[in-house]
Amino acid sequence: MTPETQEQISDLLLWSDKESHEILKKVATEHGIEIDALADLVAWEREELESIRRRQMNATFDEIFDNEHYWRK
Repeated sequence: MTPETQEQISDLLLWSDKESHEILKKVATEHGIEIDALADLVAWEREELESIRRRQMNATFDEIFDNEHYWRK
């Protein structure tokens, strides 16, 4: 697992709690899934969610700044 991925997921219970992580590893192994693949997918999903939040925030700002009722001319 890359340091970047580790940083993105380290706050999640499945990686920060030893017992939860052991269960995750056991289930992943039973299904032939590498734990690093799961970590990469979770990190990617978190990045996407953050990107969506930023786009929504920008759209909200644009809507406010473009609303002529809010600003003096």
